[in-house]
Amino acid sequence: MSNEIQLQKKRKTSLGDFYWAHADILRGAGVSEAGYDQRILAFMALKLLMDNGKLKFNFEYDNQFGLSEVEYLKYKGKSSKETFANLLNDLPELGQNLRYFEQEAKYNPGVYKTVLSYFNHHSVFPIDSYLNELEDHYFEMILDIYIEKADFTNFPKEQYKDLYERTIARMRSKFAGELVGQHFTQKSIIHLMCEYALRRIKNKKHIAIYDPTCGTGSMVMESAYYFRNKLPKAKIEVFGQEMNGKVWFLSKIFLEICPWDGGIQGISNIIAFGNTLTRPAFADKINGDDSFDFIIANPPFGVDWKQDYEEIVKNMASDTPHFLVVNDGKKFITPRKSDGQFLFMMQIVRLLTAERTRGKHAIAAVISSSTLCSTGSETGSESKIRRKIFEEKVVTGLLEQPNAMFTNTDIGTHIWFFDNAQSKTIRLVRADNSEKPLYSPHPAAQDKMRNTYSDENITELVNILMEPEPREYVAQSIPAEGRHAINIQTEIGKREEIDTVDLDELEAQIIRELDLLIQNLKPNE
Repeated sequence: MSNEIQLQKKRKTSLGDFYWAHADILRGAGVSEAGYDQRILAFMALKLLMDNGKLKFNFEYDNQFGLSEVEYLKYKGKSSKETFANLLNDLPELGQNLRYFEQEAKYNPGVYKTVLSYFNHHSVFPIDSYLNELEDHYFEMILDIYIEKADFTNFPKEQYKDLYERTIARMRSKFAGELVGQHFTQKSIIHLMCEYALRRIKNKKHIAIYDPTCGTGSMVMESAYYFRNKLPKAKIEVFGQEMNGKVWFLSKIFLEICPWDGGIQGISNIIAFGNTLTRPAFADKINGDDSFDFIIANPPFGVDWKQDYEEIVKNMASDTPHFLVVNDGKKFITPRKSDGQFLFMMQIVRLLTAERTRGKHAIAAVISSSTLCSTGSETGSESKIRRKIFEEKVVTGLLEQPNAMFTNTDIGTHIWFFDNAQSKTIRLVRADNSEKPLYSPHPAAQDKMRNTYSDENITELVNILMEPEPREYVAQSIPAEGRHAINIQTEIGKREEIDTVDLDELEAQIIRELDLLIQNLKPNE
């Protein structure tokens, strides 16, 4: 067997193991475990670009980094590490076949349009500092790992959008970096949210999808695929915003390299860098005079926003607030500073009502923790915010999801469905299997995620969400106005649980207890 065939075989069988091999070297170099994730993802990001033909060079340091003799001499340093640093300093010039890696500078961390300019940026991957931690031999050992164990050339394109989650999931069990606390939305939930929207926007020829907390873009990307499969002639674009620079950069990579229309180019996108709550890139509309059609979001649960309080309240008092404004005549009502979920909801509702004012139809589907629809007293801030949201008549449905739908959290969750066409009622639905299967066991359960929605579950749930008639133990419709909280268990009613009795075991238990009673009644010998 030739060396090349052996190498290809090794690449195929070792895919995924580069996480731990890289981590072992970082440990040997004395790097703190808290910094493993960002360093591993930095090299993974470059390798993804290389293996998809988006860069003119590669990691093969003993073969002139894949450059011609003339090109190599331009960057050659005293060591492999120095040469590599020189290449990264000229990264924008070494990009190729890039279609969506340039966007207006206002959406980026600095003044440059080219996204490649930000790889070695303090808000993204400060690769210079990573290299300074490594002696030359450690650096070459890391490159060897990505040459031998991380070949994405033939990696299934449809799985690229899942690669980050899989990488983080591997690191989560052992590392404690800044990225490993994130949780991810499984595809079936996204498909459910999209199918609900599709029923309402199916005649659209141009669909703009927006996620204000987009992470690596997996939700907008999966949404784009879903709509493309259902509406093959529609023009589809995605928009989003992400405040973690590393994740923002990865989202641009995944959207660039994922296939679209059977070709090699990615999905048309603008992903803005920054804090959506304080600097929303799409505060009123998506792009110029274009309107968004579908907002999909899974805002982070329990995010502390007290450091942004003054700026957010100042915006609420302005002539162009980014939030649904709620006040009691004396002050602006804000949710608890320990949980920013409500703020994202208030932003989304503001966008929906603004689009309605402009005569534009827009749909939204947003995941929240279960407490968001009922927490707090009747006179508390959360209740006042909910009452205002319900008064806007944009909430069309509220779905209580089953437990065990996420990999790293078993918290109870709801999906809020919105339509700015105004609705006088809210459809409450519980994903309950007592009457008819509305969720299923996950075929590839992992960590805490054990349940999912099949295609049949999704069709049935959307049918239930769209119909007006009540269904005992599963669905009910309530007036939109006059509410300050919603408890689905109370509104729909809870099926009485009846324990299944094993008659054989019951008979055996009775016999044992009778024998014991007889023994106790016998006179002492």
